[in-house]
Amino acid sequence: MLEEFIFGIEEERDVEKNTEIETEPKEVVDQRMTLFANHSFQVSQGNCVRFPSNQFGYGLSNYSPYFLQDFTQVLNRYMQLEAYCDAVDDLSGPLPKSGKAPNEPDLFQALFFPKSIAPRTPMKPIASTQMTEQTLSAMWFRLVAHYFEWLAGISELQYLNDQDKLRLAVCQLCKVVCFSVVYANYGSKKDGNQDFLFFGSGFYWDPARGNDPLMNDYCQEMKRIINQVIRPVEKVSMTNEEFVLVKLILLFDCTNLMGMSYEGLEFTRSMCNKYRMTLLNYVTFGIEEMSDSEGWSKDEIKIHTIERMRYLLDLPIGVEKLGKLDDDSLAEMVQSNYGGMRGTLQQQIHTESKKMRNH
Repeated sequence: MLEEFIFGIEEERDVEKNTEIETEPKEVVDQRMTLFANHSFQVSQGNCVRFPSNQFGYGLSNYSPYFLQDFTQVLNRYMQLEAYCDAVDDLSGPLPKSGKAPNEPDLFQALFFPKSIAPRTPMKPIASTQMTEQTLSAMWFRLVAHYFEWLAGISELQYLNDQDKLRLAVCQLCKVVCFSVVYANYGSKKDGNQDFLFFGSGFYWDPARGNDPLMNDYCQEMKRIINQVIRPVEKVSMTNEEFVLVKLILLFDCTNLMGMSYEGLEFTRSMCNKYRMTLLNYVTFGIEEMSDSEGWSKDEIKIHTIERMRYLLDLPIGVEKLGKLDDDSLAEMVQSNYGGMRGTLQQQIHTESKKMRNH
């Protein structure tokens, strides 16, 4: 099955080569950024400056979404986007201990003003703030803000209708965020930090310091599944470029997402396959470069390519399980208001979104 995908799909690689669409006027781009202006969610007043649509988001690509670009072009865009969202050059300091975001943000504000719901502190996995009931909400807001900033850079989303876009953005949140947590812990394990669970932006869990049974249960179970998901990542020594591409595959993998329109499912399936093909092209290039020094034959190149792709394309299965655990656990915390988690945005994502998934 995998071999058929990898080597049979090459016939489709150049279907839309040289296909390009004209750059749209800024007025049209900005109009798309107000798609949710009339929805039922109330946007709070006093928002910060809106995340600029022409910096990454809807003005990011002038190509048809079906056009398979060279992997170097794709990576150039999305590696920059990832670095921007990770705030690698931000020196604003640690997050406040309090998890309360200003003005009780809602989903509209998170979609269009992600910088207003949490400080843009660097996402580097360091141990500075132990996970407790008091710090849970602050961690949650930072990771959710990171996710919505990243979403603003995915230009293909403009081709979904309003309902499908909202459903995808909310229902894919936990597994995409969890995959970033997996990769952060993969990096920290390489640095010798085996015992800690890193969430990013300084938040971590040290079992030796944990004295809250509910937080300990949540983090222990998360760490258990993360360690399972990390195994194939470690097996292939996953690169930053592969992480970026698999993250896009996870976003558009709507196999288990209920309630999207037929057109929306067909489009997301096409985008998922597009980024699988991009990943294949990147992996093939790397294996072929390695073969020069290893002296591999064409058959050996094929075998190594299939093996690496198998590990990478199996990742969404474990991440799906991890995302469900995270979502279910956080939903319980929202319902009990553990750590002050019963806010408007938390309810919209973890409890109200469950109704969206079942319809």
